[in-house]
Amino acid sequence: MTSELRFVHFTDTHIVGPGVRLREVETCATLERVVDAVNELRPRPAFVVVGGDLVSPDVVPEVTEGLRQVTDADYEAAYALLRSHLDRLTVPYHVLMGNHDRRGPFRRVMVPGSALETERHRYVVDVDGYRICALDSLDPGKKPGWLGEEQLAWLRDRLREAADRDVVIAVHHHAVPIGLARLDEQMLMDADALWAVIAEAGNVRGVLCGHVHLQHEEVRDGVPVVTTPSTCFQSSKLFKEKQYLAGPPALRLVTCRAGEMTSEVVSL
Repeated sequence: MTSELRFVHFTDTHIVGPGVRLREVETCATLERVVDAVNELRPRPAFVVVGGDLVSPDVVPEVTEGLRQVTDADYEAAYALLRSHLDRLTVPYHVLMGNHDRRGPFRRVMVPGSALETERHRYVVDVDGYRICALDSLDPGKKPGWLGEEQLAWLRDRLREAADRDVVIAVHHHAVPIGLARLDEQMLMDADALWAVIAEAGNVRGVLCGHVHLQHEEVRDGVPVVTTPSTCFQSSKLFKEKQYLAGPPALRLVTCRAGEMTSEVVSL
């Protein structure tokens, strides 16, 4: 194993279309800023993990107001636009599913020729002696996340395979409560089962989450678990009701070294 692994986590890009604004933020423009910032990092990160809620054609006003239904074509166009932005990255990138995503259009655009379109988008990334386990917490039609017994069994096997390596888990929904009822009611609903798998394995050095559009860090059972702010609009622990800020866009720099994961948020 090399002595150190550095990579970037950013999340909740919420792409819809060119120039489209969500909550007063042009999400394509803020993603461009984040991509530019990653490309300027020195030393260069090994890769980027994009933490879900990749696109959001389901929340444009004409859809939320019931004027029309969101279609697979809407999602496919949004994913194609997202891909055009992410392809500007000068390092590899790996993406997760969030509650605003749709697996069929995602697979057709982002991973064409892949397995069943309804299959969960879960995988591992092995690099420099480390393993990243990417989980799919999308429960279609619902805001909270769910992994399910089958995916947890898959994770258990992937952790056993990497018993001699340090592992970081990435999942969209937050795996610990952050102290805001309005967000914790839509967290990862089977988080306790996830933590049981983590405790059994003993080689997980960190858990990366998104979903909440704010920064949170804590340690559970000796394992750091963090949420990264969005690349676009943000929330705050000061907001007891649903409310958002128009930025700033952010990313998280992650370092794995000597059996530990440390990280810091960079706001642009």
